[in-house]
Amino acid sequence: MNKYAVSRYLVIGNSFTSLHYAYLLSATTVREIVRGTCDMIWECLKPAYMSARDKNDWIRTADKFYERTNFPNCIAANDGKHIRMTKPNESGSQFLNYKKCFSTVLMLWQMHTILSYQ
Repeated sequence: MNKYAVSRYLVIGNSFTSLHYAYLLSATTVREIVRGTCDMIWECLKPAYMSARDKNDWIRTADKFYERTNFPNCIAANDGKHIRMTKPNESGSQFLNYKKCFSTVLMLWQMHTILSYQ
């Protein structure tokens, strides 16, 4: 039963309170189970996906990013923009923003490795 609570939290984004009612566990127990599981996932995946980097690695990354973008002392950049659009059919207020128009957010991430194709 605990694995279902954790997967509903991670995949769907259910709150601890909703999981507390759904699985008849206290909210504190749900929180401890999710935290413990996430800690174990982190410990398993960290060596494979988050390799240790020393100061020189970060400096080389910043230098490569500077060569391609002319942004000094950076390793990446991101930006977001609201793109106005007509209301999609049957979307309700899902795309309605605070300015009372319909929009979606376009996000851009730029890293030196992404630019290597140029």
